[in-house]
Amino acid sequence: MMDKLRVAMNKMLMITTSVLTVVLVLGALWQVFSRYVLNAPSTFTEELLRFVLIWVAMLGASYAFGTNQHLAIVFLRNKLKGRRQQVVRMINDLLVICFAAVILVKGGYDISISTMTQVSPILKIPMGYVYTILPISGVIIIIYQILNIKDWIGNIKKT
Repeated sequence: MMDKLRVAMNKMLMITTSVLTVVLVLGALWQVFSRYVLNAPSTFTEELLRFVLIWVAMLGASYAFGTNQHLAIVFLRNKLKGRRQQVVRMINDLLVICFAAVILVKGGYDISISTMTQVSPILKIPMGYVYTILPISGVIIIIYQILNIKDWIGNIKKT
């Protein structure tokens, strides 16, 4: 069941970020074409690309947690052995969950709600829509961390 959830989340994130990356590339090409060939720079693409880049970065960071490819300082953990190493890893994983819950989910939700009346200057969309990626990525990171902890504990029991 958990493996199916991880596979489904990975697939969803890969498809979403791939589509958004295509939007980034096409938007950048249109921006360059309209500026240098048409001599009439597109007004909406810069803002759109900025918002899409934020979403791609946050979803990519979430995916990195699911595949354990995120940036981590493992100096202390690698210096320890056995039980101490396991304790440090568990503390680290729990701190990541706490950070994602408090900062990304709670803080992201609060900022999304509070900026729904503020519209972007060019696209005229509520800024809260841009910020909704914070709680979304926070939930994804929490789910991935729980799956990682489950896998990690399962590996300890096998040894």
